[in-house]
Amino acid sequence: MIRYFPLSILIFFLFTIFPAFAQETSAEKDFIVHYFPTKLELNFDKSKAPSSIKVTDVFSNVEVPLEKTNNPNLFVINSVKPSQFFRIDYTLSNQKEMVPSSITIASKSASSGLITVYFNHTVDTTFSQTQNAVNLSNTLDDMLISYINNCIATLDIAIYNSYSPSATTGIAGAINAAFARGVQVRIIYDGSTSSAMIPLLNSAIPIVASPTTSSYGIMHNKFVIIDAICNNPFLSYVWTGSTNWTTAQIDGPDRNNVIVIQDQTLAGAYTLEFEEMWGSSSATPNTTISKFGQYKTNNTPHNFIIGGKIVESYFSPSDGTTSKIISAINSANSDVEIAVMNFTRTDISSALLNKYNSGFTNINVLLDSSNPLGNQITTLQTGLLPNHALVDTASGIMHHKFMVVDNFNSNSDPLVLTGSHNWSTAAETKNDENTLIVHDANIANQYFQAFAPLYQASGGTINSPLSNIDNNNNGSLIKIIPNPNSGIFEVISSENLNDIEIRLYDILGKLIYENQYSLFSNCSIDMSSNKSGFYLMDVNYGEKSNHFKIVKK
Repeated sequence: MIRYFPLSILIFFLFTIFPAFAQETSAEKDFIVHYFPTKLELNFDKSKAPSSIKVTDVFSNVEVPLEKTNNPNLFVINSVKPSQFFRIDYTLSNQKEMVPSSITIASKSASSGLITVYFNHTVDTTFSQTQNAVNLSNTLDDMLISYINNCIATLDIAIYNSYSPSATTGIAGAINAAFARGVQVRIIYDGSTSSAMIPLLNSAIPIVASPTTSSYGIMHNKFVIIDAICNNPFLSYVWTGSTNWTTAQIDGPDRNNVIVIQDQTLAGAYTLEFEEMWGSSSATPNTTISKFGQYKTNNTPHNFIIGGKIVESYFSPSDGTTSKIISAINSANSDVEIAVMNFTRTDISSALLNKYNSGFTNINVLLDSSNPLGNQITTLQTGLLPNHALVDTASGIMHHKFMVVDNFNSNSDPLVLTGSHNWSTAAETKNDENTLIVHDANIANQYFQAFAPLYQASGGTINSPLSNIDNNNNGSLIKIIPNPNSGIFEVISSENLNDIEIRLYDILGKLIYENQYSLFSNCSIDMSSNKSGFYLMDVNYGEKSNHFKIVKK
């Protein structure tokens, strides 16, 4: 008979192993948002109770009533629909003045929240803990085409540089076919690049080139929004990452990533950003009021609950992305892995060195060989452990812009930061860029699987951050040694125990090992035939119960 882990303990483990699974709140600058199916609660800190507050629906511009509560710091938005956007205008008072603020938030979507990651180069799945990373090699364009081919209503594209073999094949062919079947297509591209695909598009498709005067940088985005405006929330996708649509960027030798998120709320946020550059919410652009670069405003939500995970979204240069990169570095508890083409910001390198000088040594950096004078490689090589800041030695461009924090360390907050944003002043202050921070061990680990072979090929050594995890219940008589392990481990007690029960479960709660001992000091458990990943152990003796997370490498 199959036995299953007690529900209360299973929930405890799921919340502990996958923190975002339990997370239904997000933190804004001055308040916490609590998400419920049909309402949102805005909980201000006692020291930041607003003197006035107004809520407006972003798309209809209609004021939304707030429910009054007995708590002067708590405000409730009722009758909330999925993927509804709200602008919160409020005023805080300090000792000297009244300070007005405006923040955009959004309710959860009714979408699946599926997050899929693709790479166009070798990945090392021996580092996989949950899901193998996917190397599409030279077929990233085919995957994009398949998404475009499934689009039924709206297709918005912001692309820095692009190529297609013809008007009827490749990405241009897919876009033209979508337009021909009635999809509303809108395209923004960088005005300073050749963008060989653009002339191949149907002349009836509206397009906008970004400004090219000295006041602007480049429109460096590479995102696609599919069916954001659609009655079916399971059809909305955001496609983004580091990949331009050129032969070298997709087929190689340049190394790139793509992240695809099925979520209508995130698609709506990207639509707000797109339409700020487009200048209208219709199919017709309005370049007289469109905004690019330094002229854009911080008008999109930044925190999302997607498939039970916290996902942050930032656009440059309006949203202060560099500060978010530094915050992610400062959040690390076990390891940081960085693969960035262009890294010129001294404030980011200072954050890494400050982290290292505090005793945090597991920092691994890989930069592209371009811009050798501007990149912070010499500073990092001088300040970090030897061979932990490397220059990519392969041909082509190491074009990634991602960072993994606390890979494997589910006791912390594993995350990956990715997008189009190089760690440069141009990206921070002038370029149009997008960045996502996904708080999820599985997604972070897939990026780690892509990082590891690139880093090792350039002479780096991977020190597994698994060695930094303590799963031994501090203060318990019971210890698990080693943990993580390769499938064979010891359960050891610091003193003899009477009447002890040991049960081991997989992550779905299925019992895979059980034993009872009248007198116990130690035992060996062999689970080498089981899959790699997380397992849950329940050890009971007397009236005490200890719970452990077992990590099989």
